[in-house]
Amino acid sequence: MRDQRRTEVNVLGYRIERVRRFDERGDVAVQWYEVLAPESQALLGTFAHRAEAERDIVTRELATIAA
Repeated sequence: MRDQRRTEVNVLGYRIERVRRFDERGDVAVQWYEVLAPESQALLGTFAHRAEAERDIVTRELATIAA
């Protein structure tokens, strides 16, 4: 199997990447979204849907403001 990564969007400095894993025939076997930290590009979470990834970023930022 091979993976393909594509940057979907940058939100407040965070990067959301769509990751697709292909099977031996070249069909998409599974797809998910990853949230990467603004400066370190560390993986912060994986999500089934892009909206969930965006929601995670907004929640992180609101938690930072409230702290």
